[in-house]
Amino acid sequence: MTFLAAGCVIYAAVIGWLASHLHATPAEWGYSLAHLLLAAAINAHLLYVARRRSLSLLGSAPLAFLIVSHVYFTVNGLKYFSPILLYPQFELSLGTQFAGSALGALVLFLCALLLRWQRGPSTERMHAWIRRYWPDLRRLMFISVAGSLACKFALYRLGYGSTYTDTAYTEHAVRTYADYFVLLGNDTFGALSLVLGFTFLVGSKEEHPAGGFSRLVAGLGVLSQVIYSLLYLKARMIVLISFVTLALTAEVASRRWGERMLRLLFLAILPLSLLGVKLTLLIGRVNLPEDTGLRLSIAAVNRRADLTDFATAIVVNSHGEAHDVGIVSAAVLNAIPRFFYTNKEAVVHDVYSEILEQRLGWPAGAGPDMLADYQDSIFSAGVMAFGVVGFLLAPLGLVLGLYGVSRILEQSFHGLGYGITILALWLSAMHTEVEFATIPLNFRQAASVAIIAYALAWAARLAHQVVVLASRPPSSIAPAQVGAR
Repeated sequence: MTFLAAGCVIYAAVIGWLASHLHATPAEWGYSLAHLLLAAAINAHLLYVARRRSLSLLGSAPLAFLIVSHVYFTVNGLKYFSPILLYPQFELSLGTQFAGSALGALVLFLCALLLRWQRGPSTERMHAWIRRYWPDLRRLMFISVAGSLACKFALYRLGYGSTYTDTAYTEHAVRTYADYFVLLGNDTFGALSLVLGFTFLVGSKEEHPAGGFSRLVAGLGVLSQVIYSLLYLKARMIVLISFVTLALTAEVASRRWGERMLRLLFLAILPLSLLGVKLTLLIGRVNLPEDTGLRLSIAAVNRRADLTDFATAIVVNSHGEAHDVGIVSAAVLNAIPRFFYTNKEAVVHDVYSEILEQRLGWPAGAGPDMLADYQDSIFSAGVMAFGVVGFLLAPLGLVLGLYGVSRILEQSFHGLGYGITILALWLSAMHTEVEFATIPLNFRQAASVAIIAYALAWAARLAHQVVVLASRPPSSIAPAQVGAR
């Protein structure tokens, strides 16, 4: 109750400050206040359910997905003070926007209720796994940081950047197929260096000993990932993801510390989001003019964390008709690696663009020909596949799907493989900005991360054993040991 009350007070104070500075109308500050009161309520409920079920902050994929979604929902609570700057074709009234957000809050609440019947991964089991395999995680962290730096340097030399940089290639416009492996390595090692780096930085010195060199490498891994994404790719979302990852990995120190970090994140994220425009100008993003005012700042920053407006606009502007269940089969086929499905581009249609262009008349396009970067979410993915009912079913289905895969992994893997597969799924679940095509790709990415991480951890352990054995004097090695080796 204290966290709920603190959230209501802080959010109300931010709304009051904005309303006075912007001379806001009653509708603007009223809808914003109602949105944020809903956010405070569902945030408190989510943390209550997670603690009651002892779900691991660092291992439960459904919980990670919901935490990131709740952070987005909270940040987006200021959208009523701003115009829909990036998508004028939406034409949504403030009341319609709030109705979509309120329904989204209800769906997130129902998703949290599903956690009440989930049995893991638990904090105790993840703690036990981390303590047992701490040396393996340390070696994997070293390899991940080295791999991340190497891949970033290779991409820089090859001319890769993002749509916000003046570079020849991006992840949507690839030079050759072989470069996909460098991009995969950069994503895999970057994600591992971020989560393992924070794990070693916040870990308890008593339970998780790490020397000064290990913490130095961990810090290098975190900083390199943040700096590369923020300053080179000019991607702002890495800041938010880093704060969320830090809060979740704080569970390594203690469960109580992890929950405190999450509460602090939920309470501070709204006022801190108002600094987003300063960050946007600092890193040189070209889509924001220098004379941007506070209302346009909210439009360019807080609205980018929207979960429901895109889905609501699709329903309202098409009267619920702009959907095609074929987007599901296309997404599954698209997830098959091109190595096994060489003519995939000729067979798999861009159903996403067809729905927007043919049924709504909105600009779309994929890859280098993208004409509009919509704020996709699991809500819009559900609407584009199943219509209005998909707004409800898709988030619930994804939470159940993540839990089902988690249970299969818990029952199928033991030892080192258990935690690595759980962490790989956990990392993929933090991707909140998804269209339907990216959902199977996220599961495929989780499998790739798990395979790569396990192979590297196993090889590093074997190499360590060989080095230890080779460094011993021959007289200290018993004949039985030699035979066993």
